[in-house]
Amino acid sequence: MSRYQEKAISDEILEKLSLKNRYAFLNNNLTAILKPEQFNFLRNVQRFCMRFEKKNNIQHSPDEDFYEWIPHFGKEGYVTRAYKFEEIDLNFEYFGLTVDLLRAIAIDMFDTQFDMALGATILAINPIKAHHEGRPECLKALKDLVTGESPGAILITEPERGSDAVHMLSECTQNEDGSFTLNGEKIYNTNAPKSNWVVAYACAEKDNGKTMAQFLINTNWDGFIVKRVYIPWVPKIWLGHEYFENLRVPP
Repeated sequence: MSRYQEKAISDEILEKLSLKNRYAFLNNNLTAILKPEQFNFLRNVQRFCMRFEKKNNIQHSPDEDFYEWIPHFGKEGYVTRAYKFEEIDLNFEYFGLTVDLLRAIAIDMFDTQFDMALGATILAINPIKAHHEGRPECLKALKDLVTGESPGAILITEPERGSDAVHMLSECTQNEDGSFTLNGEKIYNTNAPKSNWVVAYACAEKDNGKTMAQFLINTNWDGFIVKRVYIPWVPKIWLGHEYFENLRVPP
């Protein structure tokens, strides 16, 4: 038992709250609703989660590092199944929003904070998927995120602004060579300290959402600074406080 916890439930009750029993309760309620192929996919994700939990002796305690789990789930195609992802040669045979919802339900019952971290990665995947235009750097980032090589983060929230994407203070300036220079500050961004790739929002004019743009950033670039912000309600998730200091984003 983690040093952060007090035991409030007897072993007899805990045994009945096993992942296997929780999945059984879910499945009993979904059997009459789901199509056979949907139910089969859900059961496949559940079986993977149960085997992974047992093999790695996962206790779901606050001090576990679940970022080590992401490559294993990515290898199975369980980071996201919203798209086929043919542009990065994954070509999932079974995909779509319903499929991705089933994936998320199974993983959320496995570990809620882990599912939240995957959700933040998906928020970074979606704009890259929509706007990569075949550029090699964007396709590499997309594949890294979808296959679990790295978690991802979306950088919108700012001090004094919250998650208001219209009235941001972070600024972007276009340079003569087509690159952009970013200056500003973000905060409380899920996965950011653990991510190799992030998608950041900035405006050409402060407080002017009509001049907002999205930028794919490699977190190893000069001018990107991030530190962890600890929030006790989600102790396993790494949230970031980021600074852009003359950060150059290539065209």
